[in-house]
Amino acid sequence: MSDCKIDAIKTKTILETSLFEVDEYNITLKSGRKVTHTVAKRNPTIAVIPLNEKNEVYLVKQYRYLLEQTTLETVAGFVDKGESPLQAAKRELKEETGIIAQHWEEIAKLEMSASVFKANMHIFLARDLELGEATPEEDEDIEIIKIPLKDAIVKIKTGEINTSASVSGLLLLENILK
Repeated sequence: MSDCKIDAIKTKTILETSLFEVDEYNITLKSGRKVTHTVAKRNPTIAVIPLNEKNEVYLVKQYRYLLEQTTLETVAGFVDKGESPLQAAKRELKEETGIIAQHWEEIAKLEMSASVFKANMHIFLARDLELGEATPEEDEDIEIIKIPLKDAIVKIKTGEINTSASVSGLLLLENILK
């Protein structure tokens, strides 16, 4: 793989919201040809896989209006301004499930796309769990599901678990535990 740098100059921001922005870039390719690209940049996100001593994971089940379906997925959320990915992971786990973990490990940092969308995801493994009361945000209607990791892997294969962070994180965790 060649590591060639191209000239990319941001020309304007087309849209800016609290969670993402859309920018336009003028790009000069290695060949000298000039093109314009539109790039959406999303704030960093986290995903958390709480794992207990019986190799059971805690997932969340919720209706996702964007997908028009109920999903089974890892705990996930955005990293707030001024917050580290680990701080966001701890906050989201507590809010969505009521769980506090004593041991944390970042098992992956993924680029969610290589074109058009710039978004990275930090995936954390949380262990030594203390169960508590969830305090989800006003727009979240979450059911907490405890499931053996091996059963979660089966649900990936059947398509019941299909969000990218959940699939990546659970498969990585299965590999780590082998």
